[in-house]
Amino acid sequence: MNKPHIVKFSGGRSSGMMLMELLKQKTLKPERGDVVVFNNTSAEHPATYEFTRKMKALAEKKYNIPFFWIEYQTYEDSGRHGWRRNTSYRLVNENPCSDKNKDGYSYKGEVYEEMVSLSGFLPNMQTRTCTQALKIFITNSFLTDWFAQKPGIERLGHYGETARMTDEDVITAHKAHRGSTPDKILLTKREFVRKMDFVREQGLWKNFTNSDLCFNNEEIKNSVIGDKGQLFGDHAIAYVSCLGIRKDEETRADKIKARISAARRGKGKSLFDQPPRESVLTPLVDDNVSQQDVTDFWKKQAFDLDLPDSGLFSNCVYCPLKGKKKLAEIAAKELSEYKQCDPIPASIDWWIKMEKKYNRDLKAEKRRVTSENDIVYIGFFGATNELVYSQIKKQAELNNSGKAGKINAEYLEDESYVPCHCTD
Repeated sequence: MNKPHIVKFSGGRSSGMMLMELLKQKTLKPERGDVVVFNNTSAEHPATYEFTRKMKALAEKKYNIPFFWIEYQTYEDSGRHGWRRNTSYRLVNENPCSDKNKDGYSYKGEVYEEMVSLSGFLPNMQTRTCTQALKIFITNSFLTDWFAQKPGIERLGHYGETARMTDEDVITAHKAHRGSTPDKILLTKREFVRKMDFVREQGLWKNFTNSDLCFNNEEIKNSVIGDKGQLFGDHAIAYVSCLGIRKDEETRADKIKARISAARRGKGKSLFDQPPRESVLTPLVDDNVSQQDVTDFWKKQAFDLDLPDSGLFSNCVYCPLKGKKKLAEIAAKELSEYKQCDPIPASIDWWIKMEKKYNRDLKAEKRRVTSENDIVYIGFFGATNELVYSQIKKQAELNNSGKAGKINAEYLEDESYVPCHCTD
């Protein structure tokens, strides 16, 4: 089979076990176009970055399989309603971004906030814009470039020395799309994204991998149109995605397969959509691997993910899909054991800040609120009359102090949310 294999690495133990087994069995072939991709949301736990760094070194240095870290990024360009921000991705290296390492990965929530600032509202259980933008879209965007088998990614954005988008551009575009947020609130929410880099710089593959690049798959070259590998239409490239899903998570694989089947019947063309010719490989499901099997596997390895086996801190640390009761447990552990000094996404204080900054305040927007009991906010947890992360922190502090306390039970009940799985 000459279909390129794309290993979607989540940064967790199951994903790591799958990758390690694929490498040992020599299932992955660099000349076929096989590649490992880690989508950095900038909201991962620091231990996740360290674990992913070690997995990248193993894949590239020992097995010559390229392993890329990619991030969502916007850039400024002209549009129908003046200057605007378009979405794309960028390549980053495996070390933190700093003044001395401009191409390093983001870890202070910058990527996540850039996405939120552009849209102007927070992801929630019903509208998982974070998964769509930070995972699905940038993976598809990356693959269109990777499958083209060119040296790297091109520069995007205008050639001005400073950003050109004005307040009027922001307001005009918002109203053209039938938005009705008051101008002052709208501009405040867009402030962060407008301060980000307004150009997506060119990036060469060789500068972001330690593997010897030898991708030369003749079978997909006819599907490259306009320097882009096609994921949709008559020339769409067939490829295999390798997912670290365990046997006890098999329903996740079923959901993905159902989505692919629906895509084959539909006519999606956007990079936010499911590519119809993607297929999935789930080696851990095939081998009946359980969560305990994964734990036992890592006990025998030279390194491991330095987080509890429970999975509490996996993915975005304080993802609302984990449910408020579990988030209070995470916060209690953080406040008593980890003691984050900076408001990074591994700290509940960062999520409190995001909720305060980007929730929809219906009173401030002068929406119709008829009584004190009516919904006031729309945020991470949908419609509420409380800022929930602040309540979660209060509950965690009470839990740690051993004091009895009652924190708005309506907002700390044990919900049955959709599991927090970004690959769904």
